[in-house]
Amino acid sequence: MNASPRSLQVGRFRATGFVLGLCMIGAMASAAPGALRAVVVTNYVIVTNIILVTNYVADPEAPPSSLPPDEPNPLPSLNSSTLPDLNWVPPPDAFDWIQLKTGEWLKGRIKAMQEREIEFYSEKLDDLTFDWKDIRQLRSPRDLSVLFVDGERITGPVSVTPDRVQIGGASPSDHPRDRLQSLTPGGSRERDHWSGDASIGLTLRAGNTEQYEYNAQAHLQRRTPATRLSVDYIGNLSRANGIESANNHRANVEFDLWLSKRFYLVLPTGEYYRDPFQNLDHRATGGVGVGYDLIDRPKVTWNVTTGPAFQHAWFVSTQPGEPDQKSAAALWFGSRFEWDITRRVELTAEYRGQYTSQQVGETTHHSVTTLSLDITERIDLDVSFVWDRISQPSIGEDGVQPKPDDFRLILGIGLDF
Repeated sequence: MNASPRSLQVGRFRATGFVLGLCMIGAMASAAPGALRAVVVTNYVIVTNIILVTNYVADPEAPPSSLPPDEPNPLPSLNSSTLPDLNWVPPPDAFDWIQLKTGEWLKGRIKAMQEREIEFYSEKLDDLTFDWKDIRQLRSPRDLSVLFVDGERITGPVSVTPDRVQIGGASPSDHPRDRLQSLTPGGSRERDHWSGDASIGLTLRAGNTEQYEYNAQAHLQRRTPATRLSVDYIGNLSRANGIESANNHRANVEFDLWLSKRFYLVLPTGEYYRDPFQNLDHRATGGVGVGYDLIDRPKVTWNVTTGPAFQHAWFVSTQPGEPDQKSAAALWFGSRFEWDITRRVELTAEYRGQYTSQQVGETTHHSVTTLSLDITERIDLDVSFVWDRISQPSIGEDGVQPKPDDFRLILGIGLDF
C-alpha cells in the first residue's frame, strides 16, 4: 500500500527528531564521563500543509450577466456569430450604406441591384459586387427606383432589413423583402446604368513567315429595374504573307423588358454577321421573342429565348443566274449559362441559332464558351472556344461550297468596367 505524501513528510520529521535526540544524549555523556544523569528527550513536530487552488474559466460566448460582478467582461471572440442589433443604423448622411451578413457596414454608393447581385462603389475599396443573399441591411437617403416581382415600381429613399423593404418619400410603403426584384439609383448619371467587359488577343509573327492574327470580344449591358439592353461583339482577322485567311465579325443586340421575376419580352433582337470565307458578304437578322430564366441562383444562372425573325443575306459571289442577295423568314433561339465556379473563376456558355430556308443557309449555329480567371479586380485571363456553323453555305461562282463548320480557340486578356 503506497503512503500518502503527508505521511512521508511526517515520518521524515520524526526520524530527524530521533537522530537529534541520540546526538544530545551522546554529547551529555561525553561531557561528564562516568556520571549518571536523567535525560528527557522530546520529539514534538507540528506539520501544516494547506493548499488553496482556484480554477476559474470564463466563456467569451456567455452573456456578461453570467460573469462574477468583480470580474471584467472578456474581449469578444473573433469567431462570434453575434450580430449588431437591427436598431443600430449608420448616422444620417448623404452616403448609401450596406451591411453584410457578417455584420460589417460599408459606406459608398449603390450602383444597381439586379439578377441577385448588388454593385456597390466605395471610395476606399473601389467597385464591389456582392450576392444579394450576403446583404443583411441596406440604407439609402437617395431616391432609388425599386421594382417588385409583381411589376410594381416605386421611387424613394430605401431601407432594407432581413425581412422588409421600406420606401420613404411622399407616400411611404412597406413590402416583404422576398418580393424585391431589382433597384437602381433614380435620376443618377447615365453611365451608372452601364457595365461590360472586353477582351483582346493578338498574335504577331515575323521572319520566314509574316503573320498576324487578331481577335476581340466585347459585352456591354445597360440595366434599369425593368429593362436590360445587351450588346455583344466578336471578331477575327488573320493574314499570312499578305494573304487573308480569316475575316469575320458578329454583333448582337437584345432589349429585354421584364414582366415578372423570371419572364421577359425581347423587343427587339438583332444580329449582323459577315464572313467572306463562308460566302457571306453581309447578313442581317431582326426579330422579337420571349425569354425565361430556367435557373436564377446567386452563383448559377441560365436563361433561354426564342421568337420569330426576318433575315436578309448578301453573298460574295453566286452561281450564274442566281441572285446575289436573298431574304427569308426565320425562327431564332438562344441560351446563356453563367456559373461562378469560385470567386475568381467564371464559366460562360452562350448559344444562338437560327432556323430558316435553304436559300439563305438553312440552320445556323453560333456558340461561345469562355472560362474567365480574375487576375486582378478588373483584369481577366479569358480562354474561349468558338463554333460557327452554316448547314448549307451558298456556292460561289467558282463552284466550290465552303465547309459548314469553323472552330476557334482564343486566348485573350479581358477588362471589366
